[in-house]
Amino acid sequence: MAFILDEISGKSVSITAESEPILTYCYGDSADRAYFHPVYAPNGQVVTAGAGTGQQHPPGMCFTFGTVKDENGEAVQMRRNVSAPAQHLSTSTSPPPMKGHVKFVSETTWNAPDPLLIETSTVTVHPRQPDMQIFDVVVVLHVCAGPVAFSGDIGMGYHATEMEHRKTANANGQLGEAEVSGQLSDWGTLCGIAADTAIGAAILPHPENGETQFLAADVYFGFLLAHTAPFTLEARTTRTLLYRLLIYNGDLFTVDVADYYHDFL
Repeated sequence: MAFILDEISGKSVSITAESEPILTYCYGDSADRAYFHPVYAPNGQVVTAGAGTGQQHPPGMCFTFGTVKDENGEAVQMRRNVSAPAQHLSTSTSPPPMKGHVKFVSETTWNAPDPLLIETSTVTVHPRQPDMQIFDVVVVLHVCAGPVAFSGDIGMGYHATEMEHRKTANANGQLGEAEVSGQLSDWGTLCGIAADTAIGAAILPHPENGETQFLAADVYFGFLLAHTAPFTLEARTTRTLLYRLLIYNGDLFTVDVADYYHDFL
């Protein structure tokens, strides 16, 4: 499978394979933070919701580090300084294709007003399977000056497109928002029907991230968050968080997320 990366300078990077769209990574200054949208299922159906849907959640699929507080417990107001993603492909008008996996790295410096936090995301997109698209995200948080405490909505989130018959599930066999939301689990998934097609997404946090609590909403624009417990980083120290994201055609009965989780480990 050959990948092609197409960049709109200062705004986004889009990835296609065999002329089929896979995802767009939006990193521009107009966004509060970098996120993936649109993200496509293997049949071409969009599985993410963008900004402007009237929802309180971040758009698409994205990592958030919640609220950052200083050593006095005061929330720190930070400003983004975004670098264009470094890619394994040329971003010229006609970039050459790359076979196998494709990877790019994005770095954001958060200033307050001096550099306080450097967030580096490495994204690896795997070759598309007939009913499954997989990509991995490794997030590295490096504190330049500290200590700083991270709290609130820390983790990888999924803001789903409009879906009917939405349903969330987890690795414990629990089903539905009432059972899944607030529970510790190895993984979580949210699926439903869009354009008469069963589609879904799953978030697989690596055990090295620590215990993960999933927050879920089975609403029309569904939401899923792999929530990491609060933590504190001293100056010049680093925290790494790893996630595998599954985008699939199917439902809870046709896609065995547990198998993909074990493959991830």
